[in-house]
Amino acid sequence: MKFSIITPTLNDEGVIARTVRSLDAQDYSRDLVEWILVDGGSEDGTLERIKGERFHPDLWESEGNGGFFDALNRGIAMATGDVVCFLGAGDRLASRSTLFRLSGAFVNSGAACVYADSEWGVEGADGYERRRVVRPGIFYRRSLAFGWSAPLATLCVRREVLLGSMGASGGVFDVALGAGAGLEWGWRLIGRDGVEPAYLRIPTVQRSGEVERISGEAVWRALRVSGVGGVLAWLGYQLRRR
Repeated sequence: MKFSIITPTLNDEGVIARTVRSLDAQDYSRDLVEWILVDGGSEDGTLERIKGERFHPDLWESEGNGGFFDALNRGIAMATGDVVCFLGAGDRLASRSTLFRLSGAFVNSGAACVYADSEWGVEGADGYERRRVVRPGIFYRRSLAFGWSAPLATLCVRREVLLGSMGASGGVFDVALGAGAGLEWGWRLIGRDGVEPAYLRIPTVQRSGEVERISGEAVWRALRVSGVGGVLAWLGYQLRRR
């Protein structure tokens, strides 16, 4: 199984090395890993830092774009793998066996998409220190009406299914929704399109800083556009993120 892993960057010189090195450390055939770098025209040493690492992008571009979700759309258009995943600059795959475990989850479940847990922590003098594990839990279709969502950072999808999940904007991610574009796509994929996900109950991604928060307005817009729920789903989502 070939993975296409898309990483958007913009002036990420200080954090990109940890992402690159986690890819390089994978116990998975290099021929089955396609790393796609979509740089928004960095003006620092991001690209030079990547060139200094052992692991290099298979496909890349560096030019102005419309931000994070536009970069993901651009990367999806370039992808050739069986499965597409997203790995933010500064994020890292949680262990050397992450891609091997994800491959097994796809094969064993027969699912079109797989989601997993994520770790949040801080970068210290002794390396990464975990502070919190985000566990979305087992998916039940009725839980969409109560605000359940699969975290974008751990959601991997078979490419043919991903390309079939186009939004009204013509791209997989609707950039007009801003920070809520990832939520809307996940709800559209699993809700509107009825894709059944499999849950891999381990962390697949390590992230630094505080757990990201999306404004209530952005969440509401994502819910309304995706059509999976209303006020009850909005309230449920907020409670799940506390």
